[in-house]
Amino acid sequence: MFKTFIYYIFMWMVIRAISLISGGIDSPVSSYLMLRRGVELIYLHFHSFPLVSRSSIYKAMQLVKILSSHGPTRILYLMPLAEIQSYLRTRIDPRYLVILYRRFMLRIAERIAKREGAIFLVTGESLAQVSSQTLQNLRVIESAVRIPILRPLIGFDKEEIMSLAREIGTYDVSIKPQEDCCTLFVPRRQATAAKLEEVEAIEKFLPVEELVARALEKIEIVKVS
Repeated sequence: MFKTFIYYIFMWMVIRAISLISGGIDSPVSSYLMLRRGVELIYLHFHSFPLVSRSSIYKAMQLVKILSSHGPTRILYLMPLAEIQSYLRTRIDPRYLVILYRRFMLRIAERIAKREGAIFLVTGESLAQVSSQTLQNLRVIESAVRIPILRPLIGFDKEEIMSLAREIGTYDVSIKPQEDCCTLFVPRRQATAAKLEEVEAIEKFLPVEELVARALEKIEIVKVS
């Protein structure tokens, strides 16, 4: 009886989060930093198969397997983003594509978090490392959801992140070639200081809830071994 009581107290104290893992260098490191703090992670990988190969999926599975040595969870959600990307690319100003992709990704992640009892999201974003990750754009992207978003790498530079990736054993997998779902259909020029009112005006003409619901119907859950 006492052991059962202690077990349920421990379960109640566990903090669970959804970690968006891309297959690149950054997101596995951000996941590791949260695991080190005792957070239980459920992993979520967005991919663009069948528009591109399954290379990012295989990488995500390898990375989760490596990270499982630092934390108990091996659950990986595989979420196809290709339908949303194909829909958006012919309907909106291309400069806003990456921002819209990421807003949709966060909405989907928030739904999965509710399903899994997770209380926040984890991303591998680092301030101004790429054009979509300016402070203004991050604010616009995160406004799509209410759930808190933690960015463990926000103040890290690339060399620091790469060093940590080598230390935890994810670097060699992360540098393997892949097609990134967020770079599909993206022009060279992107908005670096998007305005929230402009992005929300664009989304008023999009079937946002329908696209999110259809994406969730195609989700695949893998237990990495």
